Amino acid sequence: MKNYYAILGVSRDATLDEIKKAYRELVRKYHPDVGETSDVERFLEVQEAFEVLSSREKRQVYDEKIRQQERRRMSHLEGTLERLFSDLEMFLREFEALRREREYAERRVSKYYLPEDLAVEIILTPEEAKSGGNLTLDVPIYTECPSCEGSGVSFPFRCFHCGGSGRVEQKKAISIKVPELYGGRQKFKLDLSQFGIEGELTIFFKITYY
Repeated sequence: MKNYYAILGVSRDATLDEIKKAYRELVRKYHPDVGETSDVERFLEVQEAFEVLSSREKRQVYDEKIRQQERRRMSHLEGTLERLFSDLEMFLREFEALRREREYAERRVSKYYLPEDLAVEIILTPEEAKSGGNLTLDVPIYTECPSCEGSGVSFPFRCFHCGGSGRVEQKKAISIKVPELYGGRQKFKLDLSQFGIEGELTIFFKITYY
């Protein structure tokens, strides 16, 4: 809807005399025959605005349409702001959760580390137990996620590859020395830092005679 007040260059509470004065000045400026700056389109707009604002009844109807339009705009703006604040609040909650998860991941994730309380049982024959030797084991370990580099976050969402944990599971082969054993089931603790793995592996050696 056209803003007739703006076209005439008067305020919303302008008196009829002020409207007439503004109209006469604009006619002298834009009139096709006598105007200082002839502009037919602009002149017709001035005529249209004056026809409405110079009539008490037409102006009342026009002012009510303006108020309705402003109320609709304000209602739309309030709804838009409400949605924006709601979305912002949700984003901030999600961001805070991801920040805490990232801090947790940064505290926990090293290059390689064992799952907690990992233990393995190795069954040997009497001959193997007596001779000892080396044995290769595939140890299940965690390492930092290559997609998010251990952060657990692919901003602003959780990392899809690791599910937000910042780590992925894989296996790493290590070579251990089997001590000379004599009977029964024996327990050993092996520090895996020598293999670049954080953690301690519990190994049970069991000798079977059949």
